[in-house]
Amino acid sequence: MKIGVHVVNACPWATAESIVSLGTRAEMLGFDSLWVSDQVVIPSELRSSFGYRATGQYDIEANQNFFEALSVLTYLAGRTSRVHLGTSVLVLPYRQPLVVAKQWATLDALSGGRTVLGVGAGFMREQFAVLGMDMYDQRGSATDEAIQLFRTVWAAGAEVSFTGELYRFQPVRFLPKPARPGGPPIWVGGNGRRSIRRAAELGDGWHPVRISVNELRTGVAKLHELLDRNGREPSDVIISGKFRLYGPGIGPRDEPHESELIGRAELIAGKIRSYQNAGLQYLVLDPTQHSGSAEALEAIEFFAHEVQPLLD
Repeated sequence: MKIGVHVVNACPWATAESIVSLGTRAEMLGFDSLWVSDQVVIPSELRSSFGYRATGQYDIEANQNFFEALSVLTYLAGRTSRVHLGTSVLVLPYRQPLVVAKQWATLDALSGGRTVLGVGAGFMREQFAVLGMDMYDQRGSATDEAIQLFRTVWAAGAEVSFTGELYRFQPVRFLPKPARPGGPPIWVGGNGRRSIRRAAELGDGWHPVRISVNELRTGVAKLHELLDRNGREPSDVIISGKFRLYGPGIGPRDEPHESELIGRAELIAGKIRSYQNAGLQYLVLDPTQHSGSAEALEAIEFFAHEVQPLLD
């Protein structure tokens, strides 16, 4: 199993120093990848429901200090040499997709092909309005089409064009290409059926967050069914997931979710093995919930030294 670390680019204590410290230390500890989250702006008042919490409430104050995702990964690309760099996840429909394709191709080329593009459709109607993107009601279709556009412009050949229902352009020159032929892998974020369908049809990975073992097992079965319908193999789509990690003696303020990695190393390793048995192949550790960067660093040190040896 490959294991990545979220570098916490969105919380009250996040700073340039804390992001770089987490990223460079994670690489030194042997982790496989670094990950960032994405929001451009967060409205001060929010009515949109957040699907990853039982209350449906998004913690506005805890997420206001959001370092921009692509900028952070570009900076980390220059401060690291081995780890892959990914988004968990980039919200596509409130961005112009040809610009994103260019930005990501550049990041992949500059980093030597070390990127994984995790994508999602977003959930904040208010955010789309603030950014002047009238795509909220079409965000699912816009996400699908953006992925298709990426595949088109990242393919070999300098001249590219695209004709879709929402996006279209006549032949243009698109260079440089990503380092990897055809472009980096695209992982589809989200726990719902539409995300699973998108991963089966268009993705290289399915990337749920805050998911139970039974939900993961059911989702993997559905994914494999849809892959077969689309003439694809289970090996075509990697099963990844982001899980909150807590350091020794630290736990969540609220009732813990089944997926949260809490407690002794043996308990955490056992939980991870149960997710592996349900189909998990790639684990992304998220230490965001700690009260400072020192605690977040301690959590990934604890995992590397105490938990990971139990998984080998």
